[in-house]
Amino acid sequence: MKKILYVILLFSSHLFSQELINDTLNEVSVISSRANFQIGTEINVISLEEINNAPVQTIEDLLEYAVNVDIRQRGMQGVQSDISIRGGTFEQVLVMLNGIKLNDPQTGHHTMDLPVSIEQVERIEVITGGATRVFGNYAYTGAINIVTKSDLDNSVLISAGENNFMSGEINYHTTHNKIKHNISISNKKSDGYVPGMDYKIENYYYQLKAKISNVNSLLNFGYTNKEFGAYSFYTPVYPDQFEKTKTLFTSLQFRKEGDITLDQKMYWRHHTDEFILFRDNPSLYHNFHETNVFGMDFNVIQKTKTGTNVIGMEIRTDNILSNRLGLDLDDKIMIDSVNYYDKGASTTITNLFAEKNIRLNKLMISSGFMMNIDSKYGSEYFPGLDISYNLTEKVRFFTSFNRSMRTPNYTELYYSSPTNQGNSNLRSEFSTNQEFGLRWNGDLHNSVFTYYNRKGNDMIDWVLVSGDSIWRAQNFGKVTVRGYELNTKIDINKILSLKLPISHLSINYSVNELDTSSVGFQSAYLLDYLSSKAAFSLSQNISQKIRIDWRACYQDREGGFQEFDSGDEIEYLPFWLFSSRISYNLFNKNTLFLEVNN
Repeated sequence: MKKILYVILLFSSHLFSQELINDTLNEVSVISSRANFQIGTEINVISLEEINNAPVQTIEDLLEYAVNVDIRQRGMQGVQSDISIRGGTFEQVLVMLNGIKLNDPQTGHHTMDLPVSIEQVERIEVITGGATRVFGNYAYTGAINIVTKSDLDNSVLISAGENNFMSGEINYHTTHNKIKHNISISNKKSDGYVPGMDYKIENYYYQLKAKISNVNSLLNFGYTNKEFGAYSFYTPVYPDQFEKTKTLFTSLQFRKEGDITLDQKMYWRHHTDEFILFRDNPSLYHNFHETNVFGMDFNVIQKTKTGTNVIGMEIRTDNILSNRLGLDLDDKIMIDSVNYYDKGASTTITNLFAEKNIRLNKLMISSGFMMNIDSKYGSEYFPGLDISYNLTEKVRFFTSFNRSMRTPNYTELYYSSPTNQGNSNLRSEFSTNQEFGLRWNGDLHNSVFTYYNRKGNDMIDWVLVSGDSIWRAQNFGKVTVRGYELNTKIDINKILSLKLPISHLSINYSVNELDTSSVGFQSAYLLDYLSSKAAFSLSQNISQKIRIDWRACYQDREGGFQEFDSGDEIEYLPFWLFSSRISYNLFNKNTLFLEVNN
């Protein structure tokens, strides 16, 4: 069990929002199609007001309370996190920053190596459900888009806590000739809550945003450097592990508005991973990996009387150099005086998109398809249909059908160790997704109920067969996942006809069920899923200067883990997460707060 963490922070030139939510609890409109057209698929938006007042310090902690999102953190403060949606695996979720894809082709363990902190985030859009026909690869069970602020608050943040935890962050914003600049630098370190879990994390982020005539442009540049003790991260057999990762990311976006809108994105992501199995003796087992991802996404959007027509194309190339993953190189590439890259691989994917969006009074329809052309796996088509209909002014029905996919990553294809064996013959995994639901925007609450069904084929997983000692990557066959989600925001004062100092009450509940169980084998990820989750958030404005925020989350997980000493498989037990923050406005825009969480 992690210890309770007490953190005191002093903010300069920064103040958490103290505003009450609107009495009408207005729905936030979010864009999820390629044409910026609001469609029927429901999206959970974590707003700026929620972000500012949540008793959390990282994006990962914030997502712990999002509907049907599963965050499995190794370490704290964003050291390493696996994120999954609707009972899927952490390899099946697309993560984006301002619409730019950040997924790592080596392994999903590195996808959340983000160059931004929670202070730079304007909102987070969580799309639950397959979205391949809109976003392409990785959006198998859903997608998460992190949107950064245009006008960053100038701030200095200093915090301290148990286990020699120290954190410092500087955020600066300026506008010159209608060009907005955001600069952020942060550094955090700790000895860890147990031996072997120490970490150091550095983040650097720059953003330029401008609008010249009718052309919007956005430039992002980010760098992340992590060094951390990875105690039992990947195997309990040799627990004293250590890892270093570095991520360099840049993107450029242009959007020219008009009757014919042109939208273009270009990006590059460079990532290095150095893994040491024996921290005190690195030479015994030392892995080096270097990946590069280059991408371009171009869309042409035509306005019509009833909606939009869209055509688009995405080209994405990724490659890896490694001493473990890939095929043998003709010539070795020097890393340092002792180590060399002697393996490598590359993949090029071209996606062609077409989309038709229609709005007719109470009815909205978004239909389209994506053609995926993969240099390794050939071509596939992925159609999709989203429908939304307003039954009344306050109640809306929505439904969707689509087909999704994910290609295996380089670890699944090529990794080989004394305890794991990849499979170069792996096939892509596919699914057909259906869902329907109701949104009710009432005077007392905003509520959404969704039921979904996902039928998967050729599912990819690491499997340990009884009697074997090696986890092997393989296509699993057919797996059906079904479940439901309830998400509601309640105006408790209107319901009780009182004037309590409560500005925010939210509840979400989700259930996931798989039709497959592990008999005669162990599943590393596919059958190890979040079966039910309930999250609660409450905010209290005690006075103009004092605010208290509460969060609680209940999670029950299917599957188990292997007890190292006995070799027995131990079933996961349900657990609760709690966090609370009391903040006090000192003067001007300076805030002192105390935070407690487990």
